[in-house]
Amino acid sequence: MDAISIIEATLAPLLLVSSTGLLILGMGNRMGRVVDRLREFSREVREGVSEERMEVIMKQKGVLITRAKLCRNAMMHFHFTILFAAISSILIFLATIWHGVQYFALGFFIISLITLVIGAVYAVYEISLSYTAILRESSVYLK
Repeated sequence: MDAISIIEATLAPLLLVSSTGLLILGMGNRMGRVVDRLREFSREVREGVSEERMEVIMKQKGVLITRAKLCRNAMMHFHFTILFAAISSILIFLATIWHGVQYFALGFFIISLITLVIGAVYAVYEISLSYTAILRESSVYLK
């Protein structure tokens, strides 16, 4: 295997790293919005709110905490995707020296794809749950 072929073989997992980084960025922004909303609720409660508003806040708090956990889980799995893809890329390079390593490289690449899928499932669930919070608030204030 010549140097160009080795570089080409190691690029596939590295492209996965780049695209997963964008997913992490998006989920980080979503997590930031959840945290901002929880802090806004905390501020409202400290300043005093009506019973009706407190009921809405407490209902939404549960949804927001669940969304934060989903964002965290998605981002963790996306980070695992990057880790396993990077290991896979290194093992592909090492496979040029020790041929038995190529099966480990393939295994780590498959694991990276699995963690990507799991992270995407968490992300999709979080996105669908964000709609629930909107419905809960609008059902009280926008009848």
